Amino acid sequence: MKALLIIAALSGFSAVLIGASGSHALAPLMDERGAELFSRASLYHHLLSLALFGCAILWPTVQRNAKDPAKALKYLKISATLFFMGLLLFSGLLYLMAIFPEHPLRILIPFGGLSTMLAWLTLILVALSLKTE
Repeated sequence: MKALLIIAALSGFSAVLIGASGSHALAPLMDERGAELFSRASLYHHLLSLALFGCAILWPTVQRNAKDPAKALKYLKISATLFFMGLLLFSGLLYLMAIFPEHPLRILIPFGGLSTMLAWLTLILVALSLKTE
């Protein structure tokens, strides 16, 4: 849980840092489409940082209230990992495309979206593993 909270905090910090850099230092390197991509990358970077933070703060609740805590925490780890992969593959590659539109790694962007969707679905498994009250 501690490591996940640190990762979430660093992700949030980097979202603000990269967003500010894009608005100032990197702006001359982007055309209008690049600026739009950068803005979308920044939005999702912030949202996925909050999702990671949510996974971190859910940890003790899941640990206390799951029918099978080991299984539920495994699902939570998977979800957090998928959120992180989504952040790297979606936001990270959109940042890259904002400056280098024809970069060959752009073909991996849909996998970032897929990772993020799977992360949200995996949270359903976490919820289903909790005791009913």
